[in-house]
Amino acid sequence: MVNMRNLIETTVLRVLSPFFLVGAVLIAGVSIDFAPDLAWYDQHRIEQAGLLGVTALGALAVWRESIVASLKHLPAWAVIAFTSSFGLGLLSAVTSSYPRFALLEWATLILLLGLALLLAVQTRKGRTQFDLWSNRLVMSLAVVIALKIMTGYLAATTAMVRLDTIMLFEGTFSNRRFFGQVASIIIPLLAYPLLRGDLPRRAHAALFSLLAVWWMLVIVSGTRGTWIALFVAAAVLAAFTWRASGGWLKIQMWALGLGALLFWILFVWLPIWIGLDTALENRLINLATLSGREVLWSLAVAQIQTHPWVGIGPMHFAAIRNDFGAHPHNAVLQLAAEWGIPATLAFILPVTVGLLRLLARLRQNEAAPNALLACLTASLLAAGVQSMVDGVIVIPYTQTLLALVAGWALGVYFRDAVVTPAVPGLSWMRLGISVLSLFALAALFNGVFPEAFNRPEVTQIYVDAGMPIPPRYWGVGWIP
Repeated sequence: MVNMRNLIETTVLRVLSPFFLVGAVLIAGVSIDFAPDLAWYDQHRIEQAGLLGVTALGALAVWRESIVASLKHLPAWAVIAFTSSFGLGLLSAVTSSYPRFALLEWATLILLLGLALLLAVQTRKGRTQFDLWSNRLVMSLAVVIALKIMTGYLAATTAMVRLDTIMLFEGTFSNRRFFGQVASIIIPLLAYPLLRGDLPRRAHAALFSLLAVWWMLVIVSGTRGTWIALFVAAAVLAAFTWRASGGWLKIQMWALGLGALLFWILFVWLPIWIGLDTALENRLINLATLSGREVLWSLAVAQIQTHPWVGIGPMHFAAIRNDFGAHPHNAVLQLAAEWGIPATLAFILPVTVGLLRLLARLRQNEAAPNALLACLTASLLAAGVQSMVDGVIVIPYTQTLLALVAGWALGVYFRDAVVTPAVPGLSWMRLGISVLSLFALAALFNGVFPEAFNRPEVTQIYVDAGMPIPPRYWGVGWIP
């Protein structure tokens, strides 16, 4: 009887672990269409809201000590910086024109940070087992997404209907650029099992082929931000950690070459050979164009100049109607315009120092390179670069995936660190986590509940009116 109870308790704890919940949301988000009349974007957001709600409840009840343990590994100045950033963000939210929307985005971002801290603890405790299951999750996502996209390709070529490369991605993501964001994060990680050197030949060939297919899909998507992000990440690794990341760079180079060959065969040569009509977007002819981003950036700069200290409020760029988007397509400009310059600097400083320390750790261990840390660093670098030209910190699926990778990297970095258990202000830290979790849960519920059940109708009204649908929190991004 006691053994059965222990088994049940262990099973429940594993099922309700942050990693399991994140994995379930990520897999479901690309494989299960829960409501055919609901846009994929809004489905991803509702799934994420549920995950963050559980995160807030868990932080109140059973995960508070884990968050404290994660914070104890961070330098005191980094904890102060994040606290200052979200404190100023809260001030910006409550003084904004639409506090409900502002508090909703504030709660979403602080709960994502809490989720990353929880995953960092699991990484340290789980060690190689956590790495194994995280790697399996990444590979599963890569297989599911690639199969869904290529199934559309196979259907088009078999039925001899027009092959529209833009439509190929819409069965999984509302926009192919959202796929590009996911690709920037996943492609660096797919090289990890290939670097371990313990795979059978067939498994190695299969995984390398999967990586090449993803490079092919990146070319097909025409997402220039992804191309820039991956190449800049590779250049940074090559410049600062060549010995530690040389293997990763070589694998990616060969996979890119094979991916380009597959692209030419499947999307250029084969359609011509069988006489298939195609709509293949050529982004090479407009690499330097900004696609309206210069307008969004100018709008953001204007808001920064007008409201430099606390900004216009989280999510409030979506209250500025324009023809191009509900967010500036630049993470720094977005935070500065909406949260204010001080909050932005307080947030960017620990993030930047964290990336620099990851690179420094790779350089220190060049004699025995850490392949996993190289892959995680490349993934975070690529996400950071793409956030300068895209909505990486806005899109729900990307946000959730980024929280997983950030927590994984943080846990790997601090895995062997020794932390003194006695930390000044520990009781205040526990109390602060409880108060923040409860407040964030209330802000999340208050922000989501009035709108979560009418998304199909609202979206259809915009579609019928022929109006653009710029995503921000929901698929229809404008507020109020």
